Amino acid sequence: MSEEIRAQNDTSMLNLRKMLLIFLSVICVAVVLVNGWIVNNTWQRMLDDTQNNARNLSQSVSQQSEDSFLQVELVLQDLRDRITLIGLDGERQVYLHELLSTRKSSLPQLHGLFVYDASGNWVVTSAAEMPKQRFNNSDRDYFRYHMTHTDPGMLISKVIRSRSTGELIIPLSMRLNNSDGSFRGVLLATIRIDYFRQIFSYYTLGERGLMALISDRGNLFYARPSPDDTINRNLSSSPLFTHLLKQSASGTAIYKAAIDGVERVFGYASMKRYPLVVTVGYGKQQLLQTWLTGVLVYIVLCILLLLAIVMLGYLLLRNLSKSIQNQRELAEVRDQLTQMNHALQNLALVDSLTGLANRRQFDLYLDSSLEKSESARSSVALLMIDVDSFKRFNDTYGHLAGDECLKRIASALQQVPHRADDLIARYGGEEFAVILPDSGRKGALRYAHAAVDAVALMNIPHESSDVAEKIVTISVGVHALEDEATNTSRETLISEADKALYQAKTGGKNRVEML
Repeated sequence: MSEEIRAQNDTSMLNLRKMLLIFLSVICVAVVLVNGWIVNNTWQRMLDDTQNNARNLSQSVSQQSEDSFLQVELVLQDLRDRITLIGLDGERQVYLHELLSTRKSSLPQLHGLFVYDASGNWVVTSAAEMPKQRFNNSDRDYFRYHMTHTDPGMLISKVIRSRSTGELIIPLSMRLNNSDGSFRGVLLATIRIDYFRQIFSYYTLGERGLMALISDRGNLFYARPSPDDTINRNLSSSPLFTHLLKQSASGTAIYKAAIDGVERVFGYASMKRYPLVVTVGYGKQQLLQTWLTGVLVYIVLCILLLLAIVMLGYLLLRNLSKSIQNQRELAEVRDQLTQMNHALQNLALVDSLTGLANRRQFDLYLDSSLEKSESARSSVALLMIDVDSFKRFNDTYGHLAGDECLKRIASALQQVPHRADDLIARYGGEEFAVILPDSGRKGALRYAHAAVDAVALMNIPHESSDVAEKIVTISVGVHALEDEATNTSRETLISEADKALYQAKTGGKNRVEML
């Protein structure tokens, strides 16, 4: 039973340890998941804020740029109407020169205003003085376009370098027609790239930020902070042109810029009036660095919390292991004490020579049997047994042989059929006693005669015996209480059984007597 209890305790402690491990693991996982969600949520919020800023800024710059182009377009339309009314005769050129100069000075984005005849020669310019060298611009793309197209609208062409000043400019041109609709020349306005360089410089985009003005076909007009050699580069392979603009005229997205391969958070907005797009991008790597800087302290605190939980769990597990070990040691000590108590109890209740119950156990069991007999009105029988002529056996064969004889007799008494609650005891010296609870006279006599026969059948030699067979024999005295109402004491029952034994001894030995 102690082994089962110990096994149950070990199982309980191991289950407790397992539950503690699971509990600590769940706490650690919960801390990681919750804090991971919070950290990810802060990144998502930063990303959303950056996308909103990029979208708003791209729309704002797009509107500002569109207004700048619209102002130039209105000037060109006004000049075209005036030229249509007054012509380009020599007298009108002075007036037109002053008008172009006035319009140029009123618009800071303008690099210059020019009028070309049908051959591509300068006719009028906004310059303070007409240059001595009259340039011919018939080779320019915008001039060739207007020669073959009657479209009255304003054409925005690729960035070119001015032949008069060497500056990078964006050509904005309109076709001039004769009264019969034939080609008369070209009206040209040029916007300085430095104008957009200045506008874009007003905004702080971070170290890897990007702001660009691009045609809807992917030709780059200007990008900050890219060098001038990127101007006119075709970026049509960018996600902006492959699918984003096809889905929406404005929006946000994260992709690698075609101009330098850097991943950014972009906002983009197309101009409603002109085939141009403004895009604004914030470097994603820089955003990550900024975000990490912000959450670093939080992450460190979370790591410290996890370490504290792990350390606490370690201490708890270690204490639990010590407790398990202490419990196991206590269980072993308890089992040892139990075994020692059992051993002491056996020593106190068992005869050391024969292994039968000793006199003390006999007295306790007889008292208990008598109490049960009285309360339950049941029977109880007592057999007192004595080895015949045992003193002479010892004198003849010695005490060692006598002890061996007693052990064999004890074994014979145990082998006689009896019930589990019958008690066979060594009463003292060569005397034995048998208590038969719930047994009447017949049962007692049956066991007594069987015992006498069992000892005789062993044929233990006894030359000094009084019996003719010259073997060891026993005599048995029996007394039984059957449904007696009187309170019979242990001493009375023993005394009656002793009287019966005396009669058996004096009556010839190797026999049974009952009173």
